[in-house]
Amino acid sequence: MTLVRRISLIAAAAFSAVTTTVMAFNPQPDPPGFGIVSITPDQTIRINVVCFPHQVLDVPPGPCSGELIFHDMAGNVLGSARVRLAPGEATFLDFTAATRTEVGSRVGIDPCWIPGPDSGRALPTVEVFDTATGATTLFVNPVTPRMSLIRLESRERR
Repeated sequence: MTLVRRISLIAAAAFSAVTTTVMAFNPQPDPPGFGIVSITPDQTIRINVVCFPHQVLDVPPGPCSGELIFHDMAGNVLGSARVRLAPGEATFLDFTAATRTEVGSRVGIDPCWIPGPDSGRALPTVEVFDTATGATTLFVNPVTPRMSLIRLESRERR
């Protein structure tokens, strides 16, 4: 093999190593996913959403829109609400299984927040509480917001 050919092969290998696309696994589904949450007839499940009110770097807050939905384990919609929030505003949707289940039985509920296509940064949470006393028995936050994504979004807008 000639010296020129060897140098060409080494250069090609080095170039392909530098330009190789790297794929990373994103463990957070988009939109945020909660999974199934079980409730009893004396409990209420609530999905909350707040429209993030703060500027991050040079990205100002924007209005949030989307849909709050509760599904049963068969995928049927049990309740839903379309919402539009100004930065800093919050809302919620409740569901109680009392009329649909026997005392002592559990019902699996799939709470969902589906952001609209032009939605600002909305932060959803889910809680389960005792319907009679209001005492919270479970609180679920699907992710800690990744402000690094907002930094990336800021650079792309320039």
